[in-house]
Amino acid sequence: MRFEWRDFSIKILSLFMALLLWVYVTNEQNPLDTRTFNVSLSARGLPAQISVDGLPAAVSVQVQGTRGQLVGIDAGDFQASVDLSGVTAGDDTVDVAVNIPPGLRLLRVSPDRVRVLVDRIIEKRIPVVVSLDGTPAPGYNALEPKVDPGTVLAGGPARLVQPLARAVAEVNIQAASGPVTRVVTLSGIPAGVNISSRVAKVEVPVTPLPTKTVAVKPQITGDPAPGYQVRDVTVQPDNVQVSAPGNVLDGIQSVKTGALDISGAQQDVTQTVNLQAPAGAAGLRPDRVEVTVHLQAVNQEPGQTGGKQPSSGGQTPSPPLSPSPSGQ
Repeated sequence: MRFEWRDFSIKILSLFMALLLWVYVTNEQNPLDTRTFNVSLSARGLPAQISVDGLPAAVSVQVQGTRGQLVGIDAGDFQASVDLSGVTAGDDTVDVAVNIPPGLRLLRVSPDRVRVLVDRIIEKRIPVVVSLDGTPAPGYNALEPKVDPGTVLAGGPARLVQPLARAVAEVNIQAASGPVTRVVTLSGIPAGVNISSRVAKVEVPVTPLPTKTVAVKPQITGDPAPGYQVRDVTVQPDNVQVSAPGNVLDGIQSVKTGALDISGAQQDVTQTVNLQAPAGAAGLRPDRVEVTVHLQAVNQEPGQTGGKQPSSGGQTPSPPLSPSPSGQ
C-alpha cells in the first residue's frame, strides 16, 4: 500500500484550519470577559477567649471567564476566608483564601493579606456612678442618689476593659422640687465592650433646704447734690428668708442689696434692687427689695421735711436753709 503524503498534509491542514475557525467563531460568539465581585470575608479557627479587630467585612475578587461562564454568577458563589488558628496577641497578618466557581480564572484579590489586632478577652466589674445634670428648684437640695445595679460586669478586649473605671448614669434634676426616679442608659462604655446591664434605676432624694430670716443691708453709692445729705435709708421688706445647707446657713447673718447710686440726687431716691445671694445660698425669698434713700437739706432740722421729696409726689424740693457752697 502506497502512503500519499500529499493527501495526508491536506487533511492535517484542513483540520488545523477547522480548529482556527472554531476558535474564532467561539471567541466571537462567547468572548472572554473580566468581572469584579465584592465577596464577604469570614474568619475560621479563632481560638477561645481571643478577639480580633481589623478584619474587613468584604474583599474585592476579580475573575476571568467567558461570557457564558459568567452568566448568573454573583458574589454568593464565591468564598473568602482567613485562618485565625495561629494568631497570637498583638499585631498579626493573615492571608485571604478565596474559592471561585469552576472554569473561572482568579486574577486578583484585594486585599490579599489582612493586618489584624489580636487581644485577650477579659472581664472586670466596675462601679456605676451617678452624674446629676441641672440644679433643683430654689430652696431645694439634692441628697446622695441611689443606683441599681451598683456595679456591672464588663467584658471584651483587654486593651478596652482594663482602663475602664466606671459606667455613668446621667440624671437631669433641673428645677426638681421632689424625689426624682429615672431608668437611664449607662454611658462611658466604649464600642466593643459588653456589660451585664445597659440600664440602671436611679433615685435622687430632693428635699427642702433649711431656711432662716435675716436682715437686709442696703448698699448706697455716690453723694447727693451739694447742699443735701442722707437723712435715713429704709428697706421694704427689711428681712428676707434665705435657704442653704445647714453648715452654710449658720454663717449667714445678713443679705446685701445691689448698689443704689444717689449721685447728684436732690430728692428722695426709691428703687427696686436685686439681693446678692451669699456664697453657698440656694435661694432668697423675696430676691428683690425696695430701697428708699431719704434726703434733707444740709443743717435742716430732722423734724422738718423741706428737703424730703416723695418719689411719687413730683414736687420740687425745698431750698436749703444754709447758703449754697458758692456763697449766694
